[in-house]
Amino acid sequence: MKVTQREIRSIEAHGVLGEFSYVVEYPTRVDPDRMRLIYAPNGRGKTNFLRAVSAALTPTPDSLQSLIEIPFARLTIAFANGGLISIDRDEDVVGQFTASASVGTNEEAFSISVDPTELSGRMYRRIWDTRADFSSYSDAVAQLSPGAIFIGDDRLAPLPSDEVRDSVRNENNSYAASRRRQGSVSRLLETVERMLTQEALAGLSSESEQTGIYAQITRTTLEGSNPILASEARAALEEQIESLLERGTPLERYGLLSMRQVHDISDQITGARANDKNLRAVHTVLRPYLDSLQDQITALSPAQKLIDTYVTSVNHFLDRKELRFTASRGIRLVGRDGNNLHPESLSSGERHLLLLLSQAVLATGERPLVIVDEPELSLGIEWQRDLLPEMLRCSAPGQVQFLVASHSLQVMNAVSLEDIVRPSEPQ
Repeated sequence: MKVTQREIRSIEAHGVLGEFSYVVEYPTRVDPDRMRLIYAPNGRGKTNFLRAVSAALTPTPDSLQSLIEIPFARLTIAFANGGLISIDRDEDVVGQFTASASVGTNEEAFSISVDPTELSGRMYRRIWDTRADFSSYSDAVAQLSPGAIFIGDDRLAPLPSDEVRDSVRNENNSYAASRRRQGSVSRLLETVERMLTQEALAGLSSESEQTGIYAQITRTTLEGSNPILASEARAALEEQIESLLERGTPLERYGLLSMRQVHDISDQITGARANDKNLRAVHTVLRPYLDSLQDQITALSPAQKLIDTYVTSVNHFLDRKELRFTASRGIRLVGRDGNNLHPESLSSGERHLLLLLSQAVLATGERPLVIVDEPELSLGIEWQRDLLPEMLRCSAPGQVQFLVASHSLQVMNAVSLEDIVRPSEPQ
């Protein structure tokens, strides 16, 4: 498998809370190595460890401020290409530190020294943005990683800008058109909807760059009649149409493509005589159209696979309701009575689930690492057991890596015992 610059190989932290160490390794980017699960009793600093990793991958003045307050002595993040981010403290486990980053093996390391006094006052962000050493350091970190998606245990806390909603159900319009309360899950679903739509449009754009279908029809028609026999033309058409219907129907389910014309063509060919001489001309004229449709299906297949994985993963958990997606209407949540449901009307567990799976699929396009603290919150036992495998499935196209901390035995059952990370402490 090709090594990418953003692929993490290991994460190590020492002196967390002044005494605990965490060592996390990602030997490959294939399942199940993309998922690493931390188990530790309360008071072992696992949340501090997760926060430190997230802040270290986000080179901003605010993240430096966070790192000052997180108690640890040393943190290193090693990348598959030889790149390295390290944060070190000489004495205390909070306060000042030195951070460095190199983008590859034998590459120059760019360092900054961070003192709490330099991050106080209202102007500190502007001052840091003008520092040459911080600019070099942040550029190096940005080359290694665009940052992680951090999903904390407060993930469903109300947003400051949330609007009061006076109704949880709208029977005529999709929730996207009639939303009255923009909660965190609603906004996240909007983002997923945009991503899935853009994936489909990208596939269509790629296919449209190919030779135009009408130009192909013109060329094949001018080249003259096809020398094949009528029976051969019929067999070739039937074989290609069968393949198109098999591959195209899953795309039709999400409104990415219409196969109606192909069904009509199939019916007409089926109704024609076996040796109808006009089948040769039909084959000549239709072949460019069918070939073009084949290319279109190929171009749209990655988008269809991503959409199908997300939709089926969500619906694997939901009961008496389902999530639907079409290119024309976007994402909708539908009750068993057929009426649209507002995302914020769902149970706490359902909203937690939607948030986690949505972030997993979004990570395929923007972030190579997802950090989750206590994924089991509000989830029933069966959902806890199935969650991590479904998050891996949703994120497979982007080979996203996960760093998860959990207290749940059900969540841990999804991971091999030898792959569970536990903190160590000095003997």
